[in-house]
Amino acid sequence: MKRQNQKSLFPRDLVMESFKQSFVKLKPMVMLKNPVMFTVYIGTIIMLAVCIWVGVGEKSQGSLAYNMVIFAVLFVTLLFANFAEAIAEARGKAQADSLRKTREDTPQKRSFLLETYT
Repeated sequence: MKRQNQKSLFPRDLVMESFKQSFVKLKPMVMLKNPVMFTVYIGTIIMLAVCIWVGVGEKSQGSLAYNMVIFAVLFVTLLFANFAEAIAEARGKAQADSLRKTREDTPQKRSFLLETYT
């Protein structure tokens, strides 16, 4: 019985590149293009400031552990959203490259009209 070569839904190189891009996309000018994620980005920065403020000794903003959990959840949300966007872009580019390669490799068929009048 032949073993079929199955292609993975998420190839390793695609996932690694998308993971890198999820951090690159944390730049404010990139985040500004998506208003919802930019709002989460601002909330993450505010929570980081609150964590630092509580860590210094201010007790009126709740416990440090609670604030760190909120910060971590917001940060992971940003990374996951950027990762999902990057993987979608990478898969789209891979499909476009595949179609382009197929078009280049496929021989062109002569038209019936060209053969008739030649």
